[in-house]
Amino acid sequence: MYAIIDIETTGGKYNEESITEIAIYRYHNNKIVDQFSSLVNPQKQIQPFVEKLTGINQKMLITAPKFHEIAKRIIEITDKSIIVAHNAQFDYRILQTEFIRLGYRFKLKSICTVKLSKEIFPNLKSYKLGKLVKSLGIPIQNRHRARGDALATLKLFELLLKMDINKEILKTHVKELITTEKKNDFSKIIMPIPTEIGNYYFINNKSEIFFIGKSKNIKKRVIQHLTGNTKKDLKIQKLIKKNQI
Repeated sequence: MYAIIDIETTGGKYNEESITEIAIYRYHNNKIVDQFSSLVNPQKQIQPFVEKLTGINQKMLITAPKFHEIAKRIIEITDKSIIVAHNAQFDYRILQTEFIRLGYRFKLKSICTVKLSKEIFPNLKSYKLGKLVKSLGIPIQNRHRARGDALATLKLFELLLKMDINKEILKTHVKELITTEKKNDFSKIIMPIPTEIGNYYFINNKSEIFFIGKSKNIKKRVIQHLTGNTKKDLKIQKLIKKNQI
């Protein structure tokens, strides 16, 4: 489960910034399962250069909710997720700072799409979100606004997952992707599976084949079976569990 986030702030001194806008897309099994976006009243002045960059001004925020009024919603939509952001160090720090001000400890794992992009697409001229997604053919609207940048980051993350040939992202976070009770056992099944095109099959405890499939990426498809909620996927998970007893 991932929570793709983008935040706009007032600007200012380190750790004195406040959020002016936030957007979050909860992402699971290759689809958006929940989303939240809102302007936020920072109760302080926005730096002029930030106002010029984002287009967010003080008048727009007068009636916007304060951070403490949306904090519960943020906790709910990011629950048991991995934070994904472009320059995650910044967005995650700002989010933690806001929660610290409320006396709450907000702590989740995070993934930075800047770092991943440099690993998967080395030698590009720029890794700034706007220039990066344009060079990769990903559309972006409402640049420097939380909702537009978060959606572009989500599309970038989807591409990075597809291009991650060695599946380092999945290897690192496979435990978070497995949502069933025997996730460690499922993880042992997943790790040796190749990422190549081909046929795959599942067998029961009598060594009988009960499902055959074909995919362009076998590992990705098997993970979908082991984390999915369709009738077919749940049946596969149930039979595999019986094999492990």
